[in-house]
Amino acid sequence: MPKAKPTQVIVHRIELQEKEREFLETLQTTQSIKNIGFAAAGASVPFLGFMSYKAWREWRGQEEGTVFDFLSNEGRDKIKENIKEEGFWKSLRGTLFDPFGINPFW
Repeated sequence: MPKAKPTQVIVHRIELQEKEREFLETLQTTQSIKNIGFAAAGASVPFLGFMSYKAWREWRGQEEGTVFDFLSNEGRDKIKENIKEEGFWKSLRGTLFDPFGINPFW
C-alpha cells in the first residue's frame, strides 16, 4: 500500500539558555586545549629523543655528531673516511643499525 504524503511539517528545536551556552563554550575550549596539548606532546617526542642522543654522546666523550652530518662538507668527509677504513657495507650497516658505535659483535 502506498504511503500517504505528509500533510504538515513539525519542527523540533532545542533552545539553550545562557548557562547551558556557557557550559558548552567551556567544554569546547577545554577540548581545544586538550587537542593542542596532544599535538605538542607528539611533536616533542622526536626533539627530545634527538636531544637525549646528543647528551648521551657528549657524556661518553665522543665527537659531537648529528643525523645531518651528510649535509656539511666536514660531515661528508667523516663519512668518506669511515667508508675507506671499514668498507662501504660495514659502514652502511653500522650507520643504519648501530649509530652509536658501541656494538661489540661487529
